[in-house]
Amino acid sequence: MAEKTPPVQHDTAIHVAQFLQEGVGATRQSRIVLDQLPLDGELVARQVEAEVKLTRIPSGILAGRQVQALVTLECIRCLEEFDQPVHAEFADEYRPSVDVLTGTEVRGDPDEEDEAEYFAITDLHLLDLRESLRQALVLGLPMAPVCREDCPGLPEATEMLNEGDARLAVLARLLGDDPEEAVEDEQIAAQERGARRRARR
Repeated sequence: MAEKTPPVQHDTAIHVAQFLQEGVGATRQSRIVLDQLPLDGELVARQVEAEVKLTRIPSGILAGRQVQALVTLECIRCLEEFDQPVHAEFADEYRPSVDVLTGTEVRGDPDEEDEAEYFAITDLHLLDLRESLRQALVLGLPMAPVCREDCPGLPEATEMLNEGDARLAVLARLLGDDPEEAVEDEQIAAQERGARRRARR
């Protein structure tokens, strides 16, 4: 029997009132497609696609799986903008704020030692994945983005590397692997120092 294709929705909020009444271990699949999702600062994820699996757990719902998107970043070498594909996994716990059967407010146990972070399901029984997806994509961004592995960097820096700097030519030879050139350069420098001393007499 073919696996049922999960429904596609264009919003991050999922109504889970009925799902909260199911037994522990029950699951539900969903697929979220968004045109864009704001991240940090001016960063915006585009073409966001998330596969979501909801699992009923004793304290609420575990939501997770994977998300992918395109994010426009600035290359650290050439400083040009480029589209970076981002793939990330996520798994977050969501707990109800009101009892789905009685409508009474659900209060956390003050003696509970579990300090795990979780998100709240609204009093309308909406589980909003927006923050889960945002955090997952931000954590999936590269620390040092480059537009391509062989990016040469800024044109000015490339020209300098290709042409070399005449002022550093002697130093480059001194630091090079050829000891004869280093000795020769030092001899020339000593002769020039001697000539300047004689000229001052």
